[in-house]
Amino acid sequence: MSYLEVCLIQARNLIPAGVENKNDKDLTVDPYAIINYGSASENSKIIYDTISPVWRESFYFDVKNPKEVKIDVIIHDKEICATDLPIGRAEFVFQNVKLNEYSKQWVEAVEGEGQIELAVALRSYDYPGVIRSKVGKKDKHFQVNRAWAGAIVKPDNAPSAIDKLPLQSLVLEHVYGYRTRDTRDNLFSLSSDTIVYHAASVGIVHNIKNNVQRFFNGAHVDDILCLTCHPNKKYIATGDVVSINSEGPNIAIWDASAPEKPPLVVFKIGEGKIMRNVSCMGFSGDGKYLIAITGDNYHSVRIYDWKAKALLCIEKGHSDKILDIDNHPTDPNCFVTVGVKHVKFWKFDSASKHFITKKGLFRKAKLQTILCPIYIGNGDILLTGTYNGEIYVWNTKTCEVIGTLFSGHSSIYGTAYRTEFGLVCGHRDGFVTLFDVNESNGKMKKISEINIGLSVKSLDFTPDGNIIVGTSESVIFMVKNFTKNNPQANVELLFENHSSAKMEELWGLDYNPNNEKEFVTCSDDGAVIIWDAVKYKHKNRLNIKGEKLRAVSFSPDGQKLFVGCMSGNIYVINSSDLSVIKAIPYEKRSFIKSNEHGITVIKCSPDGSKFVTGNHDCIINVYNTNNYNRIGTLTGHSSTVVHLDWSDDSRYIQSDSSDCEILYWNAVDLVQITKLDELKPVHWYTWSLILGWPVQCIWESGWGNSTINAVARDKREKLIVTTDDISQVRLFSYPVILDKQPFRKYTGHSSHVTNAVFLGNKYVISTGGMDGSIFQWRIKE
Repeated sequence: MSYLEVCLIQARNLIPAGVENKNDKDLTVDPYAIINYGSASENSKIIYDTISPVWRESFYFDVKNPKEVKIDVIIHDKEICATDLPIGRAEFVFQNVKLNEYSKQWVEAVEGEGQIELAVALRSYDYPGVIRSKVGKKDKHFQVNRAWAGAIVKPDNAPSAIDKLPLQSLVLEHVYGYRTRDTRDNLFSLSSDTIVYHAASVGIVHNIKNNVQRFFNGAHVDDILCLTCHPNKKYIATGDVVSINSEGPNIAIWDASAPEKPPLVVFKIGEGKIMRNVSCMGFSGDGKYLIAITGDNYHSVRIYDWKAKALLCIEKGHSDKILDIDNHPTDPNCFVTVGVKHVKFWKFDSASKHFITKKGLFRKAKLQTILCPIYIGNGDILLTGTYNGEIYVWNTKTCEVIGTLFSGHSSIYGTAYRTEFGLVCGHRDGFVTLFDVNESNGKMKKISEINIGLSVKSLDFTPDGNIIVGTSESVIFMVKNFTKNNPQANVELLFENHSSAKMEELWGLDYNPNNEKEFVTCSDDGAVIIWDAVKYKHKNRLNIKGEKLRAVSFSPDGQKLFVGCMSGNIYVINSSDLSVIKAIPYEKRSFIKSNEHGITVIKCSPDGSKFVTGNHDCIINVYNTNNYNRIGTLTGHSSTVVHLDWSDDSRYIQSDSSDCEILYWNAVDLVQITKLDELKPVHWYTWSLILGWPVQCIWESGWGNSTINAVARDKREKLIVTTDDISQVRLFSYPVILDKQPFRKYTGHSSHVTNAVFLGNKYVISTGGMDGSIFQWRIKE
């Protein structure tokens, strides 16, 4: 028996059909692929801001005819403010596909420009090291094979297992993150010093005065995509995307004054694969109704009497994507939806339980994508922000445009209005503009503007007239004293995070061995950030242009950082001011046949004399820390090196790879150790390998070799924490050597959890791959 592996490798120079200036240096897309084999279909991840994406992503199908395999690949550009655009498609035909041997092809795209590379291979159900699970509903999953068990070494004086839950537990204390990549209008002020927003699958109520967070966590199993606030500022509604297990999408309504409590109500939105997500929501002016838009093909509109837990009506919204909603301030039955080249006015007839709709008439105004609506005054006037940066004024009784004003800047992504403060618009080019508005006719006068410097995705007035601004780079600002009566603005940076705008994944994480209150992260956004775990803020940040960063390590004295990139380059950085001490370019050598050189792991030795890197090209490079020269290369792995650990005395290294192979090395003589008895007295300074004696039972039934991403052991050697592809952080007693050993499980991440470390005996830090968030967990003794 065998199955088909289809590996989407990369594409080059993707240019959508109809582009006029193909040489534009700023021409970028956000491509993802739909892989079709027979009647089966799979979607790839999105690669942001590039015309030459690299996926290296595998998909698995039941094989039909290996003598002739036809694969259809359709590339789309992910659009936030419009319907996803097709970039091109390519048909691949492979003859006589072989077992465990890749066949690769480049094919020119049609209906667009560019080239796409794809590879296929047959796999038997025991390759590499996996067998098909026969457990209940997990037929389509794979289960880890313990072929590596022969390479584990039981240490001398090995500790005994504890067949009970660990005495310690984890409590989520802080989340560093704010989702803006594919959502807007998701940041609200609850009071002068409290705001609400979301990251991963967690709703966050954040006191900006004392920097303390409270969490709504547990009702959503995947990314929260939208958030809205009740008129009384007490209740919050959050909507999510359908999970990988087809759970959801769901809407949860919860109390912002007690977010830790269970939700007041949860609505399950139809069939997950059809509905896809909840894209935007809004409460009626009196707070009785909740209107929700889903991501199905019809962008369906639902209205709920949420306290009665009743769905009152559902109707098709529009054939084009609906991007935002606003509710009439005085008539609870009326609201408006806007989107790709349309505006639609809605009224709910409570007697017949049906919607009455009217199409918005643009008249002489340009027909274009409308991004955000806001009613003013008693609701007779509606203002909408457009893709071209214009403000359209609508008469809501005749449903037509009665005036336009160019804001002077690009797309208007968000608006906020208060009679006493004025109208503010947030723009894609980073400007916030302020207008005085006549509520009776919608006529406007521009008063002032200020440049935030980052694309604005959401904004809201605080009760005292300050503006909370959320940006595409996941940075949150407060603009003080920016009202029509006092437009002298003062911009204050509140929180800075890794960017969720163009980031692909967040992997790099390490603790400062010389300061248990400090840790460092790096990610595909090119940022290295040092964090203060006590003040919950970043201490310093370095942006390395043109690099995707995947691994980072502190030196034992905490004075240096070693950063590894997807390009294979290495940066040695002074941790006090983040100045670059040395840039070490990737070194191409003749014996390396792989075209993938990305660094996956980097570790400095406990004595500080060396550091090592593990790479996609299956090698381990060893460098000294005096002049940063490479002093040797360890070869022997047959797949990507994933994790590394040093011994206490810096004489030994252990490593594992993506094909579940454990190897051991003499770091002095730079040779592989094959006599495993030599390693029994060795004590490992850290334990990060997902394979080995103290972690041999961390795997659950039905899990594959790549399900677990990271392992960390605390310094007291009492606890093990693991992270996985199922968005879990798990806590075990150390060692984990008993079958079905009890553990504590924690949720909140919405993506594969890529890494984890202990900060002394007080904290665990975990990183989310695609959710781009950092979770700080307090260890409760």
